[in-house]
Amino acid sequence: MKPLSPASSRELNVCGWQAVSMLFARHPAEVRRLFFDAATGKRAGELCSQLAGQKKVYRQVEAVELEKIAGTKLHGGIVAIIGERPLNKVTREVLAAWGQTKAPLLLLDRVSNANNVGAIVRTAAFFGVQSIIVPDHPAQALPGEAAYRVAEGGMEFVNFYRVPSLPGFCAELKRTHYLIGTSLRGNQLSPSAVRERGLPRPPAIILGNEEKGIVPEVATQCDRLVKIPGVETVESLNVSAAAAVLCWEFFGRRG
Repeated sequence: MKPLSPASSRELNVCGWQAVSMLFARHPAEVRRLFFDAATGKRAGELCSQLAGQKKVYRQVEAVELEKIAGTKLHGGIVAIIGERPLNKVTREVLAAWGQTKAPLLLLDRVSNANNVGAIVRTAAFFGVQSIIVPDHPAQALPGEAAYRVAEGGMEFVNFYRVPSLPGFCAELKRTHYLIGTSLRGNQLSPSAVRERGLPRPPAIILGNEEKGIVPEVATQCDRLVKIPGVETVESLNVSAAAAVLCWEFFGRRG
């Protein structure tokens, strides 16, 4: 993974044992303060020892106070406070590295629900996708507290990049990657059919907004639009479920 950017003055709550323990395992220096309830404190000894060595605050608190600190009831008994991580920029060097390593990529086109972003991050980490690209658009949810919680530690394995224009970025990315988008319209091939035919370049998967899908300007840049087949009792999968299906098809290891 590329080194993290300097710590931000804005702070972020990371909640839940899996997310917090993975944060300590991967980026322990980022933790500024740690709070936990009595039950979770029984297994937080090693985390506290790390913070004690850095002379940082850690404390067991009552359930009511922990909820106030976390800003949610869904804190899982433990809250680590870190500086907000700034999103990375896609430079020529980054693009060149992606092309040389044939890096698997995920692009999100205005995915607006933070829980969906977190679930997509968890899927990305599971399948070894280290880079997620998002547009600079007000409808796009960014990696905040809900996403960290739902990602269950996956955020420690994934880098987020932000681009000014997704259509323009896709036009450039096509030089090194094969762009695969999702569509509910027309007689599109299934993901497995596309994979079995072979891809001329490493795949980059584009996932669209929960209600509107991929915008036409992005869809026209795709090398292939695919449709996940089902029995059509409902129109489509949730975007995070679609991400899991597509990541398995194009990034999953087959022994």
